[in-house]
Amino acid sequence: MRSQKSKETIYAFLDLLYELPGNNTRFPAHVLNLIDKYLPFHKLTFIPLNATFSSLKNTNPETWFNQIYTHGLSDEQLEMYYTNGIQYDPFRVRFLSEELHYRRVLMIEDVLPNPMETRAVKYHRFLKTANVPYQCVLNLFWEHTRLGVISIYRSEEEGAFTSQEIAVLEQLSRFVSKQFMYAISQTSRNLSEKLFSSCYQNVSFGVVLLDKNRRVCRSNKCANEFCADLYRGLFYSSAGTGAESGDSFSREITQKVVDAFRERLVEDSERILTPVNNSYYEFQLNSFISTSYNFKNVEINYLLFIFRSSGTEEEVLEYSYIRNLLTEREWEIARMVSEGCSNTEIADNMFISINTVKTHLQHIYGKLDLPNRASLIHLLAREKQRAIDPS
Repeated sequence: MRSQKSKETIYAFLDLLYELPGNNTRFPAHVLNLIDKYLPFHKLTFIPLNATFSSLKNTNPETWFNQIYTHGLSDEQLEMYYTNGIQYDPFRVRFLSEELHYRRVLMIEDVLPNPMETRAVKYHRFLKTANVPYQCVLNLFWEHTRLGVISIYRSEEEGAFTSQEIAVLEQLSRFVSKQFMYAISQTSRNLSEKLFSSCYQNVSFGVVLLDKNRRVCRSNKCANEFCADLYRGLFYSSAGTGAESGDSFSREITQKVVDAFRERLVEDSERILTPVNNSYYEFQLNSFISTSYNFKNVEINYLLFIFRSSGTEEEVLEYSYIRNLLTEREWEIARMVSEGCSNTEIADNMFISINTVKTHLQHIYGKLDLPNRASLIHLLAREKQRAIDPS
């Protein structure tokens, strides 16, 4: 026989579900308010997959599905997270193993099974300092499309999550995911086509619409011009020849440029800047949900923005052609090598083993066609000097 408390929890959960479809225009804020109202969780964040941290203070009603929402957390706690916690946050998508991507509820022990690991110690220390030592995350996904996450925090006084509460949250994740997909589709369906027809064809920066496999669907005139310049600089400069003028605006050339940056075009709007022909081209990728009219198919699509500008000396190494050949982790290791770090220091800073560092270095040497560590240091120093003094 269920206890009175269990019955009350079930009734509260049903009330929440009853009100869940009530607001599709500000859905994340609506969900957080309902969780706070009906369930014993009062410190919350809702982060859509394509949101950036700069969107925290954004209140544009037209782009609610790109914004981060918080409830019950103080400005001091948020500031602590962005200054001390974010770098150790194990729930960020890039740190999750593949088997955790589609688990409905994630606990800290799921993502940090070894409490003595350096990252685990530092993240637990941040949570305790912020007076929210307990955290779990609801994964929101529809079929195999990830939509975002809801983080729930608890203070020492509120206590840890119970098994019954976790079971409720697992079911809540299912219902919220489905309704979130409907809410997004109602707002953003055909958004890319409308934007292209209304304004993107006439702007002074490049815009490329990509499908879920990052294949080019549409691109505006500016993007085609930029990609033609990038194509010549990236693929023909060493050969001393240029692309045929008739190919300058072809989808194939734009696709080839997109493919060249594929490993670095991730879903969290990473900024990519690369020097070509005395200009700097900046890439920013933004994802959005696309659905069919009957809602049977849902997938992630992308808008790639390309800007042309001039760079500074400090940005040279970060956005050099060398950087474009390496993965995020390989580049971080290469930078530390250039700064004189030993393999042991690199391993400690990146929370990986020395053998893993050595393996990454071998991949770096292979990609850059270098024999050893000294040649890597020399190459990075020479690239920086080249950009400072192109002559």
